Amino acid sequence: MRRLTVVVDPGDQRLVSVFGALDSEQAKREYLHHYNLLSDGTVIMLFQFRDNLDYARAVFNDHPDVIHYDIPEQGDGIVYLHCKMNESLGGILSAVQKSEVIMTMPIEFLDDDRLRVTFIGEHESLHRILDKSAEFIDIEIERVSEYGSEDRLSSVLTDRQREILNVAIEQGYYEVPRQATIGDIADALELSQATVGEHLQKIEARVLSVSVH
Repeated sequence: MRRLTVVVDPGDQRLVSVFGALDSEQAKREYLHHYNLLSDGTVIMLFQFRDNLDYARAVFNDHPDVIHYDIPEQGDGIVYLHCKMNESLGGILSAVQKSEVIMTMPIEFLDDDRLRVTFIGEHESLHRILDKSAEFIDIEIERVSEYGSEDRLSSVLTDRQREILNVAIEQGYYEVPRQATIGDIADALELSQATVGEHLQKIEARVLSVSVH
C-alpha cells in the first residue's frame, strides 16, 4: 500500500466555477473536508474559509451555479455548499469513486489556487487514477511513500500542518520551559502570527483527538 501526495493545478478552469468569483484576499479557502456527488450532476461540499465570510455570502447569493449554501454566524468558517460542478471536477471525483484508491481528507487549498491532495492505494491503482486525472488537469507528484499504521497521526494533518508542527518542534515551542514563541515560528515560515496561531490550534485539536481514541 502506498501513499501518494500530489499538487493539482486547475489552471484557468476552476474545479467549481463559483471559486473563480471569490477574491482570495477577502475570503481564503483552506480545506475541503467532505464532498458528495449527486446523480443530477451537482456536488455538495463542506469546506473551510477564513477572513471575510460576509463577502463569501454575498458572492454565493449572486452566483448562478450556487443552489444552496450555509455559512453559520458562529463557527470556524465551515461552509456547506451545494453547486453545479464543471467537467474537470466531475471527471476526477467520479474516477476516484470508481477506483480502488482512497482520497484522504481534508484536501488543502494552497495560496496560488492549487490544491494538495493525498491518495492511498496500490501502485497500479494510483497510476491509473493519475492518468485519468491528468486528462482534466495538471498534476505534479509531490511525494510517494509506503503507507502503514504509523501514518495514523500524519494522515489527520495536512502537509502544511505537518510543516508548521515540525518547525514548532524544531524551534522548541513544545519544550518545557518553552523556547520559542508563535512569532518565532511565524518568522521562520514567513507567515503571520495569526495564521500560525490558527494552524497550531487545529493541529493540537487533531493530535489530541487521535491520541485519546
